[in-house]
Amino acid sequence: MRFLIIIFSFILLSKSSSAYYEFDANLKSAYSSIISFDFEKSKTLLLKEKTEKPGNDLVILYSNYVDFLKAFISEEEKYFDEFKKKSNENLKLLDKREENITSPFHHYAKAEILIQQALVKVKFREYVSAATDIRKAYRLIEKNKLAYPEFLLNNKLSGFLTAVIGAVPREYHWLVEIAGMEGSVPDGTTELKTLFKTLEKSEFSCYREELLFYLSELYITFNSNEADLLECMIYMRPYAAGSALMRYSTSAILMKMGRNDEAYDFLKDPAAYNTGFPFDFMYYKLALCKLRKLDFSASKDFEEFINRFKGQNFIKSSYQKLAWIESLQNNPQGYYTYMTKCRSLGTAFIDEDKDAQSEAAAIDIGNKLLLRARLLFDGGYYDKAQLELAGMPVDSFPKYKDQLEVTYRLARIYQKTGQEEKAIDLYQKTIDNGASATFYFAANSALLLGMIYEDKNDLDKSESFYKKCLSMERHQYQNSIDQKAQAGLDRIKILRNPE
Repeated sequence: MRFLIIIFSFILLSKSSSAYYEFDANLKSAYSSIISFDFEKSKTLLLKEKTEKPGNDLVILYSNYVDFLKAFISEEEKYFDEFKKKSNENLKLLDKREENITSPFHHYAKAEILIQQALVKVKFREYVSAATDIRKAYRLIEKNKLAYPEFLLNNKLSGFLTAVIGAVPREYHWLVEIAGMEGSVPDGTTELKTLFKTLEKSEFSCYREELLFYLSELYITFNSNEADLLECMIYMRPYAAGSALMRYSTSAILMKMGRNDEAYDFLKDPAAYNTGFPFDFMYYKLALCKLRKLDFSASKDFEEFINRFKGQNFIKSSYQKLAWIESLQNNPQGYYTYMTKCRSLGTAFIDEDKDAQSEAAAIDIGNKLLLRARLLFDGGYYDKAQLELAGMPVDSFPKYKDQLEVTYRLARIYQKTGQEEKAIDLYQKTIDNGASATFYFAANSALLLGMIYEDKNDLDKSESFYKKCLSMERHQYQNSIDQKAQAGLDRIKILRNPE
């Protein structure tokens, strides 16, 4: 009898510790805690799951989430090194189960970890390795969609990858083609938006918050359509009170829409900063909000961001903004002091930092009137921005750059205040006068004309301006402007050939 009990116990133990995937209530709570940056709570819940259900391999995926977010948000080397080590170990663990698992979660989990690896590697400029991870993830999800076509989370990664592949800069398109991957930003966005609505009454409804973050980033980066931005913001508002991620995304969309005062109300709330894991970028966004109101107490928040943040991105941009504040307060020495720091500190890998580095290298304090108009425009204070430029003809600005900027800035103001024909005329003048310059004004004018004619459903004109935008090279914000123009061409293709 004792021998039979031992055998029976061994069988039960073997069964309980063999690998499987179960997205139970405890893991749903752990996932929600992770997305809220409450990593201590998620750690407790994951430990509970591992103890009570030692064979549930979803613990591996959500543990990886924690390490991923720490590295991605902080941009600190120590978290990056820790994440790389652990994520590789996690993939090896899942690889060992390959022959014995018949769950749609298996390849999904591996693909998710690979995507997380790729995103962090891009932050730390390991581009070749990141591209390899994306290709592996793409293959796994394609395979999983064939094996488990009804598994909803396939579409989360598929939609994300489709958008990411579509956003690859054109000089690297040949690599995407060689890898056999296809994608476009509009297709990926549509897939994610459809999934968001589908998940509402599914067992994966907790993933809707993460999907909203992806959608908000895609809309902000590639699509300025007011209706899409507004719809996304409406969906996010119920989450914003209890989620740092949604508070950030909601404020970012509000800033994109020129609703700066509303964004400021979100960002000034102390609750925005009471996160389990430091989300220092909120200080940068708050500072931007203040600066766009010409509230020069923004300098305190830029300094707070610089002092807290241990990563490299947005450091140059912060010093540039601090220099602007000094200039606008008639302190040229303060401007040059901060621009000296801008030249030597931080990195220049994102567009904002590249722009800051370029200004710092030029050692040109710039036109304060145009700077005030630019900041007020970015905040959505269009009437105030126009007043700054009132009575100032183009030829009253002696510098070529300033002449281009005032034409471009007035076009932007006219577009936002419903004076579209005036805007079109000035955008065209900006292109005519600045197409060969290294400033971004002409390229962005072509992009915006493409969007105007796309909204009018004049697809031929829209296409010609998107292509005109892409034909301009070696200008500021090259990658981001090109990506938006390519996304516009992809939308036109869909409009001409709807399925």
